[in-house]
Amino acid sequence: MKRKKFISLLILSAMLIVSLSGCGKSGQDNTSSPVAGTDTQNTEAGNTASDTDTSGKDINSASDEILGEWQYMCTLFHSESSDGEPYDDVTMCTDEYSPDTAIIIRKDGDKIVADYKYQGYESSTKYVGIELQYKEGAPYADAENRGFYLLPDPFGDDYGNRAISLDSDGRLTVASEYTDEADEYYYYSLSRDIYLRKGSPEFNDPENLKYFDTVTVSDPAELLNSIKNSRKIILKEGLYNLSAVMPREIDNPNITAGYNDYVISNVHNLCIEAEEGADVHILTGNPYSPVLSFSGCRNITINNITAGHDAEPGYCSGSVLYFDNADGVNIDGCSLYGSGTYGVEAQYSYDINVTDTDIYECTYGLVSLSNIGTTLFQNCTMKDSSEYSMIYISDAYDVLFENCEFKNNRADGYDVAYFVEKGEDDNVTFRNCSFQDNVFDIFSNYDVILENCTADNNRAGFNELLNVQISDEPDADELLSQYESALKRQDEIDEQLQTGDMLLLSQQSLNELAYEDYSIWDNLINRIWAYLSSTLDDDSMNALRDEQKKWIKEKESAMKEAGSDFEGGTMQPMLEYSTGAELTQKRVEVLIKKYIERS
Repeated sequence: MKRKKFISLLILSAMLIVSLSGCGKSGQDNTSSPVAGTDTQNTEAGNTASDTDTSGKDINSASDEILGEWQYMCTLFHSESSDGEPYDDVTMCTDEYSPDTAIIIRKDGDKIVADYKYQGYESSTKYVGIELQYKEGAPYADAENRGFYLLPDPFGDDYGNRAISLDSDGRLTVASEYTDEADEYYYYSLSRDIYLRKGSPEFNDPENLKYFDTVTVSDPAELLNSIKNSRKIILKEGLYNLSAVMPREIDNPNITAGYNDYVISNVHNLCIEAEEGADVHILTGNPYSPVLSFSGCRNITINNITAGHDAEPGYCSGSVLYFDNADGVNIDGCSLYGSGTYGVEAQYSYDINVTDTDIYECTYGLVSLSNIGTTLFQNCTMKDSSEYSMIYISDAYDVLFENCEFKNNRADGYDVAYFVEKGEDDNVTFRNCSFQDNVFDIFSNYDVILENCTADNNRAGFNELLNVQISDEPDADELLSQYESALKRQDEIDEQLQTGDMLLLSQQSLNELAYEDYSIWDNLINRIWAYLSSTLDDDSMNALRDEQKKWIKEKESAMKEAGSDFEGGTMQPMLEYSTGAELTQKRVEVLIKKYIERS
């Protein structure tokens, strides 16, 4: 069947059940301006907005500090509206989808000119040489500096005027504001591209480039209140009991406070680490909450801390570190202990890296991962935990435990105890790991891969498994047969929609059909990935892994966008799953065509 036809049928069916209306966005492509420096655009002062105060100051008397070559560092984006929560985002120059932009500001006779290059994600490169206009006042709300230069709508791209300003730290900002007020609706956004002088020493340290400032804290309330975008937080030695902090002590929009329960939300480029040589211990006395909980965050780094629950074993339902909808998590040199349920728990997250970290004395298991992208545990020690499956994985993609030590763990809380509990098609590998004095009935309920692992004093028969791959990996013929079966089931779903009485199909039924369609292709791509992991050489697999990470981000973004107009409504799951199924099928076909041939 044709994929587009399936999605159209789903949407048509839903529209026969409910009557919905919405509005869309329209846009137009920009054409490139002349190459910087070849054509200067002269703009009369009278063309600028009348609500910006002018100083009457000769532009040549302005400071020469703004002159020179400027290299892009990051973009800060803020928006707020009358029908939603404020939204903040950060894109760093080191990020995959950062813009390609640079500015040269120079004198040209009695003028100051900006040669401005800009290329956004999937857009054409634009250049302009434009005369700057000097203005007094603040370039945007809450700006540090007064007195700035104006680029009047340089690219004609509907972003309007841009304001150039220089702060006391020597960072150049190009800012654009947008406000929409119609009837009772209100929307405001501020986008700020930050530049440093070309060749600035900060560019030699990409890791720290993302942090705008570094603060040192010494108590738990100070820690919570200091959390913000693009910040490194250094913790002085001591005990940080987060459950001792009262909600009235919190003044931070990035912290959601409950009853002795705090969630860090919508924060990007944050580092929390112990001062060099300091013994830092973060804990909570609330047994039902994580010690540190992150939601909707990106690029989170936690270094050299000890964290755990100050509660009696067996009464916890909160993990030590918990991540929901997080992208880019790095945990290094930490000690994570119970009696929390798991040392690390994550859902709907990807690109998680845990290195040189101890996880111990947890009361449910060691690690829990659900709906997860690429995840790595490397050089970790996981020990002295009980009672259910030590590694719980559901709908996880490419999970690797490398050079890890598992010892004295007891997975004996069920009638049949699994050390690893996972979905049938989840891809999990243990490489160069050791297993000692662990108790379990069966190592894994479904297939995993064991590469060059060792064991001592575990369940009888476990040692024999280490010399083989615990996997019934499909061969190429089987994968191609599964692909044909997926197409056949898709045709059956399409036939059901075409011949059935659509008015009898509930929205729940349509959602279930869309989910089934998505699951068919999602399960198949996981099987293909397991096959490729064992057949490709390391260099090819690493290159493919990077390509796949990019595709996963694009797929998840497209699914979210597909359901955004119906967020919270009954049609949202159907539109998201349908889009996910379409993109996953296309990716399956790309992988089959490139890597799999029938024997």
